[in-house]
Amino acid sequence: MRASIHIRLTTLAFLIFVSTFTWASITGSVSGVVTDSSGAVIANAQVVAIDTQTGIRTSVTTDAKGFYSFPSLPVGIYDLEISQVGFKTFRQTGLVIDTNSALRADATLTVGTASEKIEVSTDSVHVETESTQMGEVISGKTMTAVPLNGRAFTDLLALQPGVSPYTSTDTGMAGINDRPVDGGLNSGSQSVNGQREAANGFMVNGSNVEEGKTNGAAIIPNLDSIAEFRIITNNFDAEYGNYSGGQINVVTKSGSNNFHGSGFEFLRNTALDAKNYFSNPGDPTPVFRQNQFGGTFGGPLVKNKTFFFIDYQGTRQTQAPTQTATLPSLANFGGDFTDSAVSFADSQ
Repeated sequence: MRASIHIRLTTLAFLIFVSTFTWASITGSVSGVVTDSSGAVIANAQVVAIDTQTGIRTSVTTDAKGFYSFPSLPVGIYDLEISQVGFKTFRQTGLVIDTNSALRADATLTVGTASEKIEVSTDSVHVETESTQMGEVISGKTMTAVPLNGRAFTDLLALQPGVSPYTSTDTGMAGINDRPVDGGLNSGSQSVNGQREAANGFMVNGSNVEEGKTNGAAIIPNLDSIAEFRIITNNFDAEYGNYSGGQINVVTKSGSNNFHGSGFEFLRNTALDAKNYFSNPGDPTPVFRQNQFGGTFGGPLVKNKTFFFIDYQGTRQTQAPTQTATLPSLANFGGDFTDSAVSFADSQ
C-alpha cells in the first residue's frame, strides 16, 4: 500500500514538474489569411501545424475574415496544412519557428476535392513583418562550431550589433560584474545599446535565470543542449518590459520521435601549454589540466505525444599557476631599508 502511494506521489510530482516547464517556454507564432483564387476569404477552414520532429499536430480554424493564428508554437520546423470542403488541401512545408519569431503565412485555396493537394516548399529566409522586435538568433550548430574557452553561450553575446564586448571588469570598475557563474563562466553582464550591464534579462525556456545582485545569468546550459538563443536589443514586446538593455532567451533541445544523442570531451593539458612570462627558464611549466566532458540523449516516451531529453557536462580542473611576490632582502631583516623604493623615514 505504501509503495503504491509513493509511486502515485512520485508520478504526480513528475507531471507537475513537466507541466511547469511546458507552460514556461519561449515560443514563436504563425498567422495568416486564407482566401480562394478570387481573393474572397474562406471562413471555418481547418489549419493544422505539424512539428516535423515530434509529429505533434496543433489545429485552429479560420474566423469570419479568413484569419488564423498559432500564437505559441514551440521552436522547430513545421508543415502547414489547410483544408476546407470543396477545395484542394493546401500544404506548406519547411516553416522555421525561431525564438520569439512571428511568421506570416497566407494561403490561397483552389477549387477541387480534399484528396487533391497543393504543396509549397519553403527554403528561403523569412522576413518578419508581424513583429518589431530587433535581435539575432544564434543556432546550436553555430555555437558548437565556434571554439569557446569554457563553453558558455554568453561569450557569443557580442556578436550582436549594439552589444559592447567590454565589461566593467575591463575598465577596472569593481562590484559590477563580480558574480561569475559556477565554473568561472561568463555571466553575460554586458552593455547593450549603451545601457548598464545590470539592465539585461536572461531566460531559459521561459524561466527567469538571473542572479540577484548584478542581474547576470545564474544558469548557463551545456552548449550541446541548446537549440538556439536570441538576443533582443530593441522594441521588446510588452512581456519583456522589465529591462532597458537586452533580453536573452535560450531554448534547449527537445526529444523527438527518434532516439538521438551526442558526446564530447575538451582537453587542456600542461604538456600543450607554454610557460608563464614570469617563470624562470629552468622552472617546469606550471600545472594546468582541464577536462570538460559530457553528452546529451533524447527520444520518445510515447511517440507523437511525450518525449524526454537529458544532458550532462562535467568540468575537472587542476591548476598551479605561477605566483609573484615581493620578499624582504637580507638588509631588510637587519633593519636597513635603504634598498627599498620608499623608506620608512620618507613615509612619515
